[in-house]
Amino acid sequence: MSLDLNYQPKALVDTATLTEDEWLAWRKKGIGGSDVAAALNLSPYRTARELYYDKIGVEPVIAPADKSITFAIGHLLEDIVAQVFSKQTGLTVYRDQTMYQHPLFPFMLADVDRFVTLPNGEKAILECKTAHFSAQCLWANGCVPRHYELQVRHYMSVMNINTAYIACLFSNNEDDFVWQKIERDLDEEENTISLLEEFWTQYVCRRQEPPLVGKPDVVLDVIRRYHGPADKSIPEVAVGEEYAQQLDRIIELREEKSSLERRARQLDKQIKVAYAPILDLMGAACNAVCETPMASYQISYNPQYQEEMTKAQLELLRAQHPDIYHDFVDTTEKRVFKISKEVK
Repeated sequence: MSLDLNYQPKALVDTATLTEDEWLAWRKKGIGGSDVAAALNLSPYRTARELYYDKIGVEPVIAPADKSITFAIGHLLEDIVAQVFSKQTGLTVYRDQTMYQHPLFPFMLADVDRFVTLPNGEKAILECKTAHFSAQCLWANGCVPRHYELQVRHYMSVMNINTAYIACLFSNNEDDFVWQKIERDLDEEENTISLLEEFWTQYVCRRQEPPLVGKPDVVLDVIRRYHGPADKSIPEVAVGEEYAQQLDRIIELREEKSSLERRARQLDKQIKVAYAPILDLMGAACNAVCETPMASYQISYNPQYQEEMTKAQLELLRAQHPDIYHDFVDTTEKRVFKISKEVK
């Protein structure tokens, strides 16, 4: 595939006039920037299977955790991020509330946060992000989280724009702010378009589920939410013999894990035996120091407090205050995968 760069993006719809439900419906018509990492199985939060379900309108049996407040806060802070970026760079930032479509690959959509006017009069893209203060390490030394980089590169492709900026605010302090410049990479763009086209035509258009791969916990969460809670009335499922090797592998891994855990418990006991005399010397003190000609050791034994209720206390609360019990106690479902093997 050779990219033709002689094109202008198609204005698909004015998003300023849409309700949230209407906006979500338009997003289902193609792959947006925030969908790219999931479609390529590179998202830390979402699988391609989940994205596929979203595009064809399949709702999960168990609704995901409500993150509407988090998204609303992030949306409101986009203006602040744009203002700080403009102040630090001197560049003019403006908003265009239009959803755009790639004229050559109509399954590619772009709903860009902000645009930037460069000194030479050309247009650039600005993607505005907010993150927890602890996430600063992911942006250090000129880095951009990969799923965000893919989002911005997607926008450049749809809009036929060669330069983009991505900015992130970590607190209410302007000093906790980073921005990075991203230049268009046509070789990577060509490869990404090919993969996105495969996802859209092979899976979405044909209503064929993509493989369920990704971070294990994310994959298991997708299975739980789309299949629903446990139902003991469902008849026993026959698993094909092609899975026998996989089941044996699970048994082997669990035996290896049990062995490592036993060794860890043994080491834990040895560690406690080793530091018990030192704690005896410290008494109730929380800190100590040991000086030698070769080294200085700083020792701490600080308390940690945790509030919890025993099973007996929970039963007492249920018995004495059934009207408020469920206001304070959440019931969650946890399923355990077990295998027992009998050799014939």
